[in-house]
Amino acid sequence: MPGPEIKPTSTAPAKAQAPVTYVASRQSRARRDQLIYLSVAVILLIGIFFIQPELNRQRAKLVPVDKTQQVGDLLIQFPRLTLGGFRGLLAMTLWEDAESDKNHHRWRPLETDYNMIAALEPYFGSAYIFNAWNQSYNLSAQFHSMQTKYKWVLDGLVYLYKGEHYVPNDADMIMEEANDYFLKLGTSFERKYYCARWRFDIAHNYEYIPGKINPALSTLGEVHFLVSRPQFKAKWLPPRSGKGPLGHGVEINGIHYRYGLSPFYFAYVEYKRALAQPVPPDTQGRQVLESWPPMCLRLWCRDDVYYAQRLAYRIFGVPEKDFTRHFPQRIEEIHDCYRNVSINAPRAVLAFTHYLSKFPDQWGVHHQHRAEVRYYQALALAEGKLFDALVAWQNNNRRYRLGDQADQLMTQAETLFENAKIAYNHWLNIAYPPMANGMPNPSVGDELKHRNALDVRIAGIEAFRRTAAAHKMPNMDFLSPQTLSYSD
Repeated sequence: MPGPEIKPTSTAPAKAQAPVTYVASRQSRARRDQLIYLSVAVILLIGIFFIQPELNRQRAKLVPVDKTQQVGDLLIQFPRLTLGGFRGLLAMTLWEDAESDKNHHRWRPLETDYNMIAALEPYFGSAYIFNAWNQSYNLSAQFHSMQTKYKWVLDGLVYLYKGEHYVPNDADMIMEEANDYFLKLGTSFERKYYCARWRFDIAHNYEYIPGKINPALSTLGEVHFLVSRPQFKAKWLPPRSGKGPLGHGVEINGIHYRYGLSPFYFAYVEYKRALAQPVPPDTQGRQVLESWPPMCLRLWCRDDVYYAQRLAYRIFGVPEKDFTRHFPQRIEEIHDCYRNVSINAPRAVLAFTHYLSKFPDQWGVHHQHRAEVRYYQALALAEGKLFDALVAWQNNNRRYRLGDQADQLMTQAETLFENAKIAYNHWLNIAYPPMANGMPNPSVGDELKHRNALDVRIAGIEAFRRTAAAHKMPNMDFLSPQTLSYSD
């Protein structure tokens, strides 16, 4: 008789058992990972307490911080506290808006964009350099009015200096400031207006009243801000008397510049400051960087000679009835220009000599510049003596006799112009050496007209002496031809 049927028992786990075990295993690994991450975070935080003081010391060496400004401006600190890491996203949006505003000629919104970018990225020197370059070069070129162009150039400079408040001792920013004075104000296509207007604004800054803008003098605020930078060592001069508006200006190192000052002085100071930084500018090689200061002195001489020459022609090249009403002040202004050349020409020659001893491979470029400065020095002596002769003639009610003071000065001026011709020919032979066959260098081009202008001066002096001694009005056109090039 068969026994009872026995059913085999299954050893398979219950259906819910495997998922429960899997979840428990995952939770265990997650807790383990969390403990590891927490431990690493604690270790790193503890490490920061030991590392941070050394990082702060290194940061202080690279970017010195003014302790009085560590709290920072509200405009800078508020976005940092409220936006945090989102500042980068907002800055990218503003960069795009700025480019759109520039392309669509929306100038006021563009300035707002630049200021907001500076607030969001206050410690990036490249942002200030890029936006200031746009203002001084791209935006100024959008306008036909010289005054508007000039104002945009100054706005770019002001923007750079405000950026330097947050990024001090940035050699690239300082270099860009120097370039604006040298390349934009001093040597651009609009340089004649810019240089004259810069002098005018310095001489007339007594009319600057904060908060009030005179449309005809709308750049006085910017010029006051720029000239007052401590590195320029400029002290604003009070008027010498309560009569008349002219004769204010600035004092620098004991020298009075009551009728303005060439932008090349400011370029010179900034190039020297850029070279003095611990980390030099990375845009150019050292031999190029060190050539900028002597080049500034060279063009400062040229600018003063040119300005004085043109002003003298405006005084004496007009009919007597149109004679300038500020004659004594104009005399002082022209004398100041020739005084500046007498100071700066020897400095420029010495600077070029030192530079060429350090970089002899640059002889072909800067040896001619040194000779050019010597010509400016000789020319300033001749033009200054001629001007003194004309002033003596004017002060004598335009009466002239052979042998009197005016005639003696005229005779001395003629000799000095002969010396200037020698200096000019020396420079010409260096800059444009004759061909191997002895023929003139075909590249000399228009430069010969300046040598011809010297001949016109000499012939004009001789004609002036004959005519004035005969009690006739001399022809003053001999003052018109330019005896130097104003291009670079």
